[in-house]
Amino acid sequence: MDKLSIQTETKGSVVVVTISGRIDSETAPMLDADLTKIISGNSNLVLDLTGVEYMSSAGIRAVVKASQAVEKSGGAVKLASVPESVQSLLYTVGLNQKINTYSTASEAVASF
Repeated sequence: MDKLSIQTETKGSVVVVTISGRIDSETAPMLDADLTKIISGNSNLVLDLTGVEYMSSAGIRAVVKASQAVEKSGGAVKLASVPESVQSLLYTVGLNQKINTYSTASEAVASF
């Protein structure tokens, strides 16, 4: 499964965005566009990364951009079920300091 899949589900005031596949320079613009659309009416997002096989710096940029956009409206982006390969990338770029991560989407939703 190389293609990127993005599904959303609203739980109260939180939108859970389940992402799976590869987030690279080819698919990151799609992720960015989808997140921008989702943010336009919501300020609390949980990005569930359970099915993400790979994330490049382009994917990190899309996540950071979404995070900055929701923070402007008083919300937050939280990450859930981050695979180890993505987790190490978050540490490398220092994103783990800025965006909270949770073991499950339910935990992340409950943290709002």
